Amino acid sequence: MRSLAHAAFVLMIGAVGPLSAAEIVEHEVTEKTTTRYSGTVTRVDPGSSTIILQSEPAKPPQTYTYTKQTTFVDDTGKTVTYEEVQNRPVTVYYTKQGDSMVVSKVEVTNRPGGVIERKETTTEIPAR
Repeated sequence: MRSLAHAAFVLMIGAVGPLSAAEIVEHEVTEKTTTRYSGTVTRVDPGSSTIILQSEPAKPPQTYTYTKQTTFVDDTGKTVTYEEVQNRPVTVYYTKQGDSMVVSKVEVTNRPGGVIERKETTTEIPAR
């Protein structure tokens, strides 16, 4: 009888053990920092998938990389081509990937007086 009670106890612990382990939830969070930068498009190069922005004449232009996922829109949200942003004031939204600044969105802006803006935001994205 004692061995039967012992066996029942072992089975009970075995059944409860995995439930306790299943209750442990691992939550890993990575951060993705998106930066917003405004300037005037001086050149779009489809061959190298780059867009060059000049913010101030005294500062060197900034080069950004765009991808097939990059959206080009005007200030009303309407899609435009990358040719249409040439020589226009824009705001680019990008993330730093290694040495590259990869653009997710290029938005034509109607900035008064050439206001230059740079802003960073961090978004937490659950790891998969």
